[in-house]
Amino acid sequence: MRTILIVEDYDDVRGMLKLLLESEKFQVLEAGSGSEALEIIKKRRPDAILMDLALPGFDGFETIRRIRAFDGFRNIPIIVLTAYTAASTYETALSAGSNYFMAKPIDFDDLLTLLNRVFLDGNTRTSRHTSAASQRALVNPRPLPPRREARTEL
Repeated sequence: MRTILIVEDYDDVRGMLKLLLESEKFQVLEAGSGSEALEIIKKRRPDAILMDLALPGFDGFETIRRIRAFDGFRNIPIIVLTAYTAASTYETALSAGSNYFMAKPIDFDDLLTLLNRVFLDGNTRTSRHTSAASQRALVNPRPLPPRREARTEL
């Protein structure tokens, strides 16, 4: 069973995503802030992270950067789910270390297609498009350079 961490500050959005993902047999972990997400990944290693950008405390960009700084978290798939769809937001999310970017409101079928492809392909650094999701999910258009592993204690 795959484990997904949802990092979303709105309880209703987080709850709906949890309900839908659990109905598809995913195990779901929840965080309402970036700091809470970091505490969770100290104890558990999710197979993928769904990340909102507008979070209390430090934002999703900073949360992604901090996750990527942890030893062994360079390749965990991070999917940004946000209402902010400007090109600059997309570029900042990619440079922070996210792999995928999906605009809210989320089409659950598109999200599920993307998650299944991520888990089947096992390669989060290569462009992947599905016809259904191509209008809603911006998938990394170019491979990112390998990241240097940082030695940071969880």
